[in-house]
Amino acid sequence: MKNILLITGFLTALCITILMTGCDKQRTSSPMAYTVTCTLDNKLQHDSATLLVLEEDYNKLRVCGTAHAQDHVFTFKGQIDHPRVALIRWDNDSSSPFHFVLEPGHINIHIDKKSWRINGSPENRNYQQFIHHRNDIMNARLAVWQEYLKAATNATLKQEDEQRMVRQDSLLNDSLQRFTVERINRGDAVGRLIRERYADQLDQEHLRQLR
Repeated sequence: MKNILLITGFLTALCITILMTGCDKQRTSSPMAYTVTCTLDNKLQHDSATLLVLEEDYNKLRVCGTAHAQDHVFTFKGQIDHPRVALIRWDNDSSSPFHFVLEPGHINIHIDKKSWRINGSPENRNYQQFIHHRNDIMNARLAVWQEYLKAATNATLKQEDEQRMVRQDSLLNDSLQRFTVERINRGDAVGRLIRERYADQLDQEHLRQLR
């Protein structure tokens, strides 16, 4: 009986040690290498760019490096311990920075005047899915607004049609707000990036739902 108790105690201690070791590994993950290649369209002229990441604990941006253009291509290399909100700031301060998620691996970014895409990054693939769904809702709202303007201009706008379009727009807006809140509240790097970029577009009711 004594031997059984000793063996049981040993196995319990061993399991606790394994669990604690696993938790420590999650908290202190080793930095891994990343490479970011950003290619600009020929119509976009920038000589240099700076890569910055958001330090979540201090809510401040940290400079990771500066790159100079090589045939419209900027390359950044470094190490990172987990996915973080990042941005590329161009030499022309008047230009809007480009936001994305920086994570280990090779990230390819292509930017032109009307669109952008990112390859080689699971987190940014999730971010692009959010952007595409958001754009679909925004385009649907725009279509309702254009229908309203056309009917109002042609003096064919009926009260029931106006009420229908108001309901459609309200439903689409509510869908967009709820979708944005749900994605932010997941708490991952994509959610933090969406919070940085789109939280100010939420109404007070949905802002209160953010965690």
